[in-house]
Amino acid sequence: MIRRFWAVLVVILLSFAWVTTSNAVVQRTSKPVSGAKYPWVVTIHSTFEGDRDQHICTGALIDDFTVITAAHCLIAVANDDWVLVQGRVNSADRGRVLTAFDTKIHPDYDPITSNNDIAVIYLYYPAYSSSHLKLAGSNNKLLQGKLWLYGWGTNEFGEVTDQLRQAPQQAAPKSAITDYFKSFDSQTQVAMQWFDKAKSAYAGACQGDSGGPLVKKIGKTNYLTGIVSYGGNQCSTAAPTVYTKVSQFRSWINETRLASKTKHVSEIKISADPFYVTGGKSLPVTDLLDPVRGASLQSTVRLVTGDLPNVEIDISSLTVDSYLTPQQYGSVSLTAKNVGAWDACSMGTSGFIEVRIDIDGKLGSDRIWQYGDLTSGCITDGAQMIVVKTNSIISDKCAARIQTTSSGPQVWFSADCFAGVKTALFRMLLADGKAADVEPGSDNWMGPVVISK
Repeated sequence: MIRRFWAVLVVILLSFAWVTTSNAVVQRTSKPVSGAKYPWVVTIHSTFEGDRDQHICTGALIDDFTVITAAHCLIAVANDDWVLVQGRVNSADRGRVLTAFDTKIHPDYDPITSNNDIAVIYLYYPAYSSSHLKLAGSNNKLLQGKLWLYGWGTNEFGEVTDQLRQAPQQAAPKSAITDYFKSFDSQTQVAMQWFDKAKSAYAGACQGDSGGPLVKKIGKTNYLTGIVSYGGNQCSTAAPTVYTKVSQFRSWINETRLASKTKHVSEIKISADPFYVTGGKSLPVTDLLDPVRGASLQSTVRLVTGDLPNVEIDISSLTVDSYLTPQQYGSVSLTAKNVGAWDACSMGTSGFIEVRIDIDGKLGSDRIWQYGDLTSGCITDGAQMIVVKTNSIISDKCAARIQTTSSGPQVWFSADCFAGVKTALFRMLLADGKAADVEPGSDNWMGPVVISK
């Protein structure tokens, strides 16, 4: 008897009652691993009010700019803000945020049958990953023996995992495939499963693993052989996990990433250095000795520009200065340099400025300020910014004041904002009422930046 299957995530969103998605690796037959040890595993997250929100899907890096995932994953986030995250030790770790420059869903993807369920994401900034997955070729040995599935998300009980999980897989017998899946295509798909006799439990993908990698390791080389597409309506049954067979899409993947690379080179100028660094490695610091303000530590990041119609709010770089002695408005400054001409009245009467800091290294902003008193259309130097969100770990004495420079706005923070903090993360948003520029980008942060003591 043919049993009904549920194809991942996107089909639920399209309200086809007979399908469902694949989630995270089944718990009893998998083991937790550190995401930092598998830098080629990335996760797709939705964002809410500029911060990371729900985990949606998984993906795999095949080079510093290219992520492979499932087509239905990109359809699921098509109308939302989202980011990719790499190298998290666990779910509380910030990891490295990657921003998409270009996306391409396979033109023959069928959301009903899940055939050709594959997509390519090309990144704005390189991942600077220590290793990548190699695209599998037509060698059938790459689908034989033990393979490995990696994923984040819920377990078979609907519980969210706090670590990346790894589970074994092997080719499912034809009887299991025909018993569960009527639209299985052996040319473009591969079905895998694993039965742990000691635990009397099956291993496979579950909710949140969609788009995740099926990996074959030969020697020191890890091959990307499959992408999680769909599975059974319960994650711990004998129903195999169906993967998109990567070897059948090598040419399309290579053509797609080449086209994105060409587009990227023509539109974006990338610095040779990482534009920001996370995961404990601080941004490069310059020691300065200003004859008026004294000694300070300075860090600067260059940013992508040219995507806003109003160049007066298009930020080209951010600089943090941390002074050993207090200045007129504070001890730490965040300064934006803009593409267009800037003065105190550049924001207009409907504009606002927002800054955020993160001092605990965990997900989310620890304090958010806004300055919107632009009824005159101009910034008032020394005006105090309004706190719109705060974490109790920040001192009540922590304050932010705004100033304007010849190149862009400057926000000063009091020393109380960074009490006992060695490094901090920063973000700034400029808006004129019609457009906005958030830098370094959605869920991206400038930092860690070393704070003077």
